[in-house]
Amino acid sequence: MKMLNQQYTSVLTSSMWFSSLPENLQSALLDKVRIRHLKAGQQLHAKGEEGIGFYGLCEGRLRVMNIGENGKEMLFALLGPGTWFGEISLFDDLPRTHNSVCEIDTVIAVIPKVAFNAVLKVHPELYPHFARLLCSRVRSAFQFIDSSAGLNLQHQLIKRLLMLTTSYGQHLPQDSAITLTLSQESLAQMINSSRQTVNQLLGDLQNQGLLHLHYGKITISRPSALFALLKDKE
Repeated sequence: MKMLNQQYTSVLTSSMWFSSLPENLQSALLDKVRIRHLKAGQQLHAKGEEGIGFYGLCEGRLRVMNIGENGKEMLFALLGPGTWFGEISLFDDLPRTHNSVCEIDTVIAVIPKVAFNAVLKVHPELYPHFARLLCSRVRSAFQFIDSSAGLNLQHQLIKRLLMLTTSYGQHLPQDSAITLTLSQESLAQMINSSRQTVNQLLGDLQNQGLLHLHYGKITISRPSALFALLKDKE
């Protein structure tokens, strides 16, 4: 593993969660980071494995997913640069709940479990910040559950796309285009609908100039515009 450079430091500190930490706590965590390079298709960890580290995504993209009984992928999240994750298994000492696989060549910042626990022992004031990170994940999950009951299918779809592009709330919606690699069938599973319905809903959004459809990919032209459309309906 390699040490952290300035480029990756800038990426890791771009997270709304991490950037809110006092500078001394940011430094305490970054000092323990080691860099790991993974190839496209390589697995960071598998469901059921022991949690061995806290991770920050420096470059690339990770698919957080499981494989259903029918052998098909069930996608839960797409994580982009600047996202921190993996803390749950370090706190409860239970196995990983999902598979994490590199969608493209990816660079990961790793804080090994032993080093992570050592930082917490020296800086117990980190605990409230990690509680806030965990709460943000719970809040995102509840918001999506609520949307399933209170929003129509189009706005459920928009909400899911935004959750994917913002790494579940660690980043604000951007004005620049973001391309997601996922199938319409995966999106249909996420909102408990059919692929045909999702295709129609995506077509409507494409006609509004909010996204562009490609084979196996969706380019969201301006995520901030999609976010504004959703907020108008809530």
